Amino acid sequence: IKKMKQLTLLIAVCCIVSCNNSAPVNETEKKDVVVITNDTIPETRTDVNKKPVASFFRKVPDELNDWHFAVDVFETKETFHYLMKIQYMELRATDTLKIPNFGVRPKIEIRPGKDKYDCIVGFFNKDNQFMEYKEVIVKGDNLKVTILHRYAVSTFQDEKG
Repeated sequence: IKKMKQLTLLIAVCCIVSCNNSAPVNETEKKDVVVITNDTIPETRTDVNKKPVASFFRKVPDELNDWHFAVDVFETKETFHYLMKIQYMELRATDTLKIPNFGVRPKIEIRPGKDKYDCIVGFFNKDNQFMEYKEVIVKGDNLKVTILHRYAVSTFQDEKG
């Protein structure tokens, strides 16, 4: 009976210790944990869409020519890189977009700017908020592409341990 009581006491202590392991992790343990949230989207595309994923178009009035201001954004082989093709009358230019990997598939949108021949190229973040990235504008008779905001995603790891 004495050994049975000792065994029961030992089992009870083990159960209490085991149940206590579900307590929250303290701050020093949390620092050693690295969570990677943006590895779910492949870095390259298997199928590249040949059609623009976003477009902006404005007619330029001219009696003799069919001129316009247009911005088209195309996919590339790299999932987070895009090619912008820009045209104003007979001027043509290209530029690139590099979207940060927020762990969601990139969604590009072009919105009108303040002027008639002006647009804002951006993307949606993880919370579905539009993030302004570049402005394409006609100044005089020149095309100008300006970076409005820079974005980056970083992973930090505590070097202790």
